[in-house]
Amino acid sequence: MNTQERVQLGIDGDCGFALFGGDIQSGECEFVEIDPTNSDQLSAQLNACKIAFKRLRARLGDTSLSYYFGISHPYGG
Repeated sequence: MNTQERVQLGIDGDCGFALFGGDIQSGECEFVEIDPTNSDQLSAQLNACKIAFKRLRARLGDTSLSYYFGISHPYGG
């Protein structure tokens, strides 16, 4: 499976995101605000991405989607 068929997880400003498609304008995307009250910033970022991915999968109705870490994700690059 190539990255075009998978969901990219990443960070954009104060949000975690899950993107399915080439870019935000032509693809499907969910954004979730990173919890500013969580003192563990990495944990808050990872959780926001996880929630965004779950919401996107549910909205698209495709539980078979997998993900990869984009360069903006803490585990990416």
